Amino acid sequence: MAEPITNRDREQVRRLHAEGKSRNAIARATGRSAATVSKIAREEGLTFSGGARVAAATEARRADAAARRELLADEALDGALGQVARAAGAETARDARDHATAARALTEVHARVAELSRDSGHSSTGGSMLDRLADALLGPAGGDSGEG
Repeated sequence: MAEPITNRDREQVRRLHAEGKSRNAIARATGRSAATVSKIAREEGLTFSGGARVAAATEARRADAAARRELLADEALDGALGQVARAAGAETARDARDHATAARALTEVHARVAELSRDSGHSSTGGSMLDRLADALLGPAGGDSGEG
């Protein structure tokens, strides 16, 4: 059975609320559950308006993550193009294969990051770079591949 709410509990909640603490922070500081803190706050006429701050912080974090995904996608494609160039100039077949393998891995990184961007509603701007990479690896679109 839960301990009854005391006047000391009420005072602590009022004081910590006045300091701008969140419901969960008050619960941790008082050793009471968040539900108990909510009940006390409601009885005292206190509200927690952190929702707007949390929403703004969450949106800023999403925007930052989207920007970082864009950068990662671009760097993966740049790296892949560099590996393709190294493969073309490799001195041994083994080196050429290693560079081609690295290019493929970086291309897969780009594809996964681009998919994450699409799924989150933030698309990558690396499409033209992907086209250049595909041209370098496979030849230009519409070219004669020798297949019928």
